[in-house]
Amino acid sequence: MKHGLIKKLGVVAAIAAAGLSLAACGSNSKSSSSSSGKTTTITFWNGFTSTDGDVLKQIVKDYNKTNKDHVKVKMDIMTWDNFNQKLPTAITARKAPDFVAMNYGDMASYVSNGTMKEMGDFYNQSGVNKSNFQTTARNLGVINGKTYFVPMQVQGMYLYWNKKLFKKAGLNPNNPPKTWAELATDAKKISKLGNNTQGFAMPKDGSAIMYNLLQDNGAKLMNSSEKKSALNSAATKKSFDYLQQLINKDGVGPKNISGAEADNLMLAGSLGIYINGPWLNSGLKKNKIDYGINTLVQAKQGDQKAILDGVGFGIPTSTNDDKTKAIYSFVKYWNTTKIGKKWSLENKCAPYLKSVAANKDIKDDKLVSTMYKQIGYAKPYYPGNKNMSNITTNVINPSIEKVLAGNNTTSVMKSASKQIDSTLSGN
Repeated sequence: MKHGLIKKLGVVAAIAAAGLSLAACGSNSKSSSSSSGKTTTITFWNGFTSTDGDVLKQIVKDYNKTNKDHVKVKMDIMTWDNFNQKLPTAITARKAPDFVAMNYGDMASYVSNGTMKEMGDFYNQSGVNKSNFQTTARNLGVINGKTYFVPMQVQGMYLYWNKKLFKKAGLNPNNPPKTWAELATDAKKISKLGNNTQGFAMPKDGSAIMYNLLQDNGAKLMNSSEKKSALNSAATKKSFDYLQQLINKDGVGPKNISGAEADNLMLAGSLGIYINGPWLNSGLKKNKIDYGINTLVQAKQGDQKAILDGVGFGIPTSTNDDKTKAIYSFVKYWNTTKIGKKWSLENKCAPYLKSVAANKDIKDDKLVSTMYKQIGYAKPYYPGNKNMSNITTNVINPSIEKVLAGNNTTSVMKSASKQIDSTLSGN
């Protein structure tokens, strides 16, 4: 499953329409019935369509069989694009699921239009230990000082490298690049192997990679008040120039490739270095690729910068209040050490519960423990900003495509900066 790399153009407008509709009709409120002995069925939408979805199905099945709260979760899995197309309309029509798992990048738009409920009281529930949650993970769900989402998964972008190709290129297969400069050097060597071997792939929809590169070089999207663009800077030009030199001029990878196509190159064993999220692990293992994973490369050796992303549980405002107790029952079950450990080990993603991170099996898993190191210093990127989804879709991804195609980087940067200003001003 991929998180937040591609966004649909109509999502924000659809969410706004949903908010206006709900403001007119209000949300239903009934007394809780989950303690009456009757089974409360709660509906759940998410976009875990890959092997992670199989793990999720098993967890839901186990919960339905074992929970003592008379709750049954009825789950519907769909692609994230379909999720974002259907949810706003469903909220408006009061046919939305009772709760969702949502990408953090999409959350602010829903919250700003009044279509998600506050969930801060979850941490006051019996059996919930707020201090067991990593603060950075918990704060992903905080928008304007209020909690609207509870963590389900956290992730970031990590460095993947093909050890077999490193050996063929005369590189140490156990010594991946630590900086962007080292990445470029290694990628050039690998790309010279021929036979359609690629050194490094930068997807034209790779905003998550671009944001990390910009941040590492000291570039900013917006000013401190987040009301004006700050993209027009030497640090941004340095970032754009780096990618253009690497891909367009040095030719270490394809000039026009989507994230899905780049994934396939890595899964086929023909890509030397790649940056992606934890969901790539299962496919690499299935295809028996000899690979390694490490924390993200940095601008300078010793730096510790990375962007924290994730998925959180949320409750649409169209959900009846009498479902809250049942929803919290499942969310509490999810955030136990047992389930957190299962999810991290089987999907190879970093834990965000301290009790899971301290588990011996987690510490002994090289992939999971490596990714967990990055969680310690990674931070959300413009958290709670309702314009980020729009900027990603309409400004950053098109700019990446232009940079990779060889367009003048100064012109691309200035044009993108003006577009960000226009987005922030509401024009």
